Amino acid sequence: MKKILAIILTLCLAIGLAAPAFAADSISYYLRGGTAEYEPYLYEGLVGLQVLQNMSDVDIDWTVVCGSGDEIQAQYLAMLASGNYPDVIQWLHNEQYSGGVSQLYNDGIIIELNDVIDQYMPKYKAFLESHPDIAASLMNDEGKYLYFTVINPLETADDKAAVTWWGLEMRQDWLDNLNLDVPTTIDEWYEVLTAFNTMDPNGNGNPDDEIPFDGGSAGLQLFLPAFDIMSGVYVNPETGKIGYGEYTQNYKEYLETMAKWYAEGLIDNVYNEDGSITDTADDNIYADLAGSWKGLSNYWEQRLPQLLEKNPNADFVAVQWPKDANGNIYGGYYTYSYIDRTTTVITVDCKNVEAVARLMDNMLSEEGCTLLTWGTEEGDDLGGLMPEFAVDENGVLHGEYYVAEDGSKQLTDWALETVKFYDGEFRRQYLYSMSHISFPRIGGMDFTLATREGHYVDSSRMWAESDPSLAYPAAIVLSTDAQKAAASAVDDINSYISEMTWKFITGQEPLTSFDTYMDTLQKMGIEDLIAAYQEAYDNFLARGK
Repeated sequence: MKKILAIILTLCLAIGLAAPAFAADSISYYLRGGTAEYEPYLYEGLVGLQVLQNMSDVDIDWTVVCGSGDEIQAQYLAMLASGNYPDVIQWLHNEQYSGGVSQLYNDGIIIELNDVIDQYMPKYKAFLESHPDIAASLMNDEGKYLYFTVINPLETADDKAAVTWWGLEMRQDWLDNLNLDVPTTIDEWYEVLTAFNTMDPNGNGNPDDEIPFDGGSAGLQLFLPAFDIMSGVYVNPETGKIGYGEYTQNYKEYLETMAKWYAEGLIDNVYNEDGSITDTADDNIYADLAGSWKGLSNYWEQRLPQLLEKNPNADFVAVQWPKDANGNIYGGYYTYSYIDRTTTVITVDCKNVEAVARLMDNMLSEEGCTLLTWGTEEGDDLGGLMPEFAVDENGVLHGEYYVAEDGSKQLTDWALETVKFYDGEFRRQYLYSMSHISFPRIGGMDFTLATREGHYVDSSRMWAESDPSLAYPAAIVLSTDAQKAAASAVDDINSYISEMTWKFITGQEPLTSFDTYMDTLQKMGIEDLIAAYQEAYDNFLARGK
């Protein structure tokens, strides 16, 4: 039945759209979708994408791969193994193809883009020339551009907040009940957690049922930046050299603190017998038992309402990353980067590279970013297009946004209306743009903050007010050779670290054994692993010079 509905919908879309007033070049576009069955049919009708195709003289033939994560990855790898490629592939290449985009190029699957950019992409070329730091992040060590992606210039506070959506959270009402301030240092955290543990902050008459800090979802790692390290590979802020957080004396200081907290009942026991972590944070939040945790910016929308049913006085507060011993506030955010995880490549089978380049150049322009992120402006004529979902029963063409007096974009009432689409109901805004899908574009970070709940915006902005210097650049992907050299040790090293971390924190292994732990990691080859990342980092810093 769903297949029949899908065919009917596709036919309706085709009939409902005005015939294009141009002889478009056709390109095939292979895209990683989600689990929703309607997604393959959604792209055909997106208003912003229709305008972009019109601007670019291009007609896109979509292949949207949907299903579970394993299912769609298997389809992606099978397509690459077949030797028959679409013109464009948009995917998590660096995560799901061994060696990432660079290896796709080395394997003869995709083309280099330098000449393409020089010849056919004047807007994008001008941007790269005016932003050398971003350009360096996008090229490989040989100075080659191999992909397009979403680019966040990280120039404004909103740019930074748009990629900072998780951090430490706490019960504001518990702080109020005990007349406490939000903690800013590790010592202040200890004082607050101790009070949560002994002074019955939820007021139920049982001083022993509170969980001061729920360590689920690796929440304890959020305290690592206060010790000037991050989990795994990081950049030492004093030396500028690459280190491995769990292979430092700073890590011993961190473990001493966590072990003390654990012994005093300030941390929930989230460890299973094998050392793995059980994630019970949601259950403890809903049960009015958790006082603090690792949370997301959307918890005021997605967690607090259910807790309020149990405790109408409940409230959350976002907590800034704790200061280190010198008063620095280092963020523990791992994906703080100019570039997105999803990358878009042109394959060697592409018959019309110029047409793809026109589309990419327009996507990566200011106008293209707005179309992909927001859709179309109220009052625009859309170049003569009359997309079905933008036209009301009276034949009036509507846009998704308008520009307010302060210069910000705001959604129109039309865009906020709910309509039926395929087998679900959605606000019309999702039929104009795909702001949550990683089409190549520059900017567009204003959309998230302009359309989300106030606490989401405030928490993201606050967590972003931190120094990201500890983070290893997300643009660096180890070469296949470097991965192979390190791979034999990586899994064993990480398993050993997880096991010993669990034992150190829970007291099963005394911290007097820390030197033995460090010696074991050294013998397992962790310094060779660090050296591989150091070499990649040095090459990264030398790009474009």
